[in-house]
Amino acid sequence: MVVEAAVVLPMVSVLLVLLAYLCSYLYQGCFMAQAAYVAAFRGSRQESGREGYVQAQLDEILEGEVLSFGEERREVVTGMLSVSVSLQKNTPLSRLWGDGYSLLASQKSTVRNPVAYIRGIRALTGSEQEDWGWRQ
Repeated sequence: MVVEAAVVLPMVSVLLVLLAYLCSYLYQGCFMAQAAYVAAFRGSRQESGREGYVQAQLDEILEGEVLSFGEERREVVTGMLSVSVSLQKNTPLSRLWGDGYSLLASQKSTVRNPVAYIRGIRALTGSEQEDWGWRQ
């Protein structure tokens, strides 16, 4: 019985450590994808100064991270039509075997301007304000 325990317990311990590492890896991937999307979405609603706003939002969101492999690399691209956020983190596996094992999350959100959208829809449909019962 002691010999069997001496063989089985190290294998179970290694399995538990690998399972914990896998769970933290999955958590990091989900957290990074969510942080990238939330920052891109919030930035898409800004009228001006989007890039600085997105960076500030990323700082705020990533402060609440529970598990972390280390510092991340960020790339924020803002344009007239969309906001893109990419995050990359090195994992212990990427330190050993290269960047192929690093975590990468990239999200894109279309710029939302509700006033311009409504005006554009009205212009396309040819509807007037009186049709909707509104008075100037």
